[in-house]
Amino acid sequence: MDIQISPEFKKQTSRAIFAIGLFIIVYILLILIGFLITIACIGGGIALIVAKPMFFTLALGIGLASLGVMIIIFLLKFLFKRNKTDLSNFTEVKRSEEPKLFAFIDEIVAKTKTNFPKKVFLSTEVNASVFYDSSFWSMFLPIRKNLHIGMGLVNSVTHDELKAILAHEFGHFSQRTMKVGSFVYNVNQIIYNMLYDNDSYRNLIQKWANVSGYFSIFVAAAVKIIQGIQWILQKMYSIVNKSYMALSREMEFHADEVAANVTGYMPLKTSLLRMDLADKSYNSVLQFYENKYNEGWISENIFKEHAFIMNFYAKKQGIPITNKLPEVKQENTNSFNTSKLVIKNQWASHPETEERIAALEKIGIVKSNSNMEPASTIFNNAEETEKKLTQKLFSRVTYPTENIKINFENFTKEFETDYERESFNSIFKGYYNQYSPTKFTIEKVETSTVPFENLYNDEIVTIPSELATAQQDVMILENIKLGHYDINTFDYEGIKYNKSDADNVIKKIETEIKNLEEKLMIHDQIIYNYFHTLAAQKNKTYEFESASKKYLDFDKKFDENFELNNKISNALEFINKETPFEIIRDLFESFRPLENKLKEELKNLIELPIYKNELNSELSKEINDFNNKQLGYFVGKEYKNDQLQELFKMINTFQFLNQRIFFLHKKEWLDFKLQLLS
Repeated sequence: MDIQISPEFKKQTSRAIFAIGLFIIVYILLILIGFLITIACIGGGIALIVAKPMFFTLALGIGLASLGVMIIIFLLKFLFKRNKTDLSNFTEVKRSEEPKLFAFIDEIVAKTKTNFPKKVFLSTEVNASVFYDSSFWSMFLPIRKNLHIGMGLVNSVTHDELKAILAHEFGHFSQRTMKVGSFVYNVNQIIYNMLYDNDSYRNLIQKWANVSGYFSIFVAAAVKIIQGIQWILQKMYSIVNKSYMALSREMEFHADEVAANVTGYMPLKTSLLRMDLADKSYNSVLQFYENKYNEGWISENIFKEHAFIMNFYAKKQGIPITNKLPEVKQENTNSFNTSKLVIKNQWASHPETEERIAALEKIGIVKSNSNMEPASTIFNNAEETEKKLTQKLFSRVTYPTENIKINFENFTKEFETDYERESFNSIFKGYYNQYSPTKFTIEKVETSTVPFENLYNDEIVTIPSELATAQQDVMILENIKLGHYDINTFDYEGIKYNKSDADNVIKKIETEIKNLEEKLMIHDQIIYNYFHTLAAQKNKTYEFESASKKYLDFDKKFDENFELNNKISNALEFINKETPFEIIRDLFESFRPLENKLKEELKNLIELPIYKNELNSELSKEINDFNNKQLGYFVGKEYKNDQLQELFKMINTFQFLNQRIFFLHKKEWLDFKLQLLS
């Protein structure tokens, strides 16, 4: 396989090498300065002790000498740092256990012209990766990489798609020019280690400072000098990391081309399109069991359940199932992405999926004799492996009660029940998923003659997502204007703008937002008129108006509670700041009215009839306990952390109840509409 390096790859490689060279020069200068300071400090310490030998000068001399030593240790500590991958979630597999899997890898290794992995690991993840334990010396010494394959990924792809994905991973190491990426990565790790990974170093100098008050003076001086060194390295980190990220994106394109040469471009394309759905489905399985934690529910095989949810979601979105897998198209992934704002993320390590697919289609290599069988066929007994990994996953959790292993049939039944309870009917086509209409009037309603088909057509149901996206775009542009994004240009509607143009684009989008809001307000009234007319025909006018009023009334209450939560957060900001004791006591005293209001609203929320079926005795007891006692958050000269934690827990509970009860009112209102349609 002979793949030509693109001009952009060469350019980013040159930039990365230049950044590394600049880092090395700066770093060598820092070390030289560090050694000069160390020599001067040691020399000064010895001279001080020799000049007047006594305990005082001995302490000062040793302290002065240690100042330089501490700086040198800081500059050279990365030499002994080793970055080890956490293997606790991985399970090693041997050739004797899975000969078909290893034969599959052998074939990919041969085609990509790389070395066979040192070890092969399995996990439950929807992911695959090639990794190794890195250190400073791994920049210069050859290191064999390990291969990690997630069974969640195997569960989500065909035989050829998995081959393409692994060929992509090996593609990162199959070309000599790719080694610069590894070199830049290690330089990044060195800088990161000196900037942020300093716990053991801080402990060391703190112990030294505690030995003597004299030593603490020099430790403080060393800390100030090290802060200066870190400031310089932060600037270098920005330069090196930005160049690495740009190179990393090019490396992804290059690895994709390696994969396309092995399998053709289609298997990698189809797998890329399915990954978001596969990942969402896997997380849904984990979330399901997290919600059943108190009941002790565990799975027999999460991968069977993962496949079920993946196809379940696909059917809900109208995505066809081919070879037992969702056949996701680009229009499915772009259906809710209506943003016209494009910002090139210079800190992203991977290109956007759309960019990768466009590059793959440009390559256009097509291979015959494709294998569309499930990827699991490369395992001797995939189901047995899945069960073992599932068992390992759940064995890491400590449950409050005895475990109950549920079978697949019970899982599907419970999942579907939960899904229906937590979602709005598909007849509304997602119109209300992220949008809650409140601007319609329930008085002076006109009789509707509009057909139902016009209420939730394709043009209408996209307006809420267009509005949300436009509002998000304004927020991003406001941050660009304020300098919170390190960019100089951005694209909007295909036109390139300078950072200084952000205000003009914001005004343009705000006009669009106003138009969209007006469209929604008019259409929401049309929808309300339709269902009100239907309710009148079925003699359910009063019930429909009552359900609508309950929904609108709690919407107002939701806003009031949200405002109360903001007031509470603002009132407690002082806890995170250095504040005199007397002021802390006064601030907590002035907080009492807000605390009492919080207690009152918590009580009101759990007593609402709509929440009665969801309220558990444990939560009710916690709220009642909180309401019935006066907590002391600051006593003497210290915060009472246990009582503060109880307060914060109740604040979070208040947020949860507010959101949950609003959802229940909204669902009750929409479910009543469904009853009118039946």
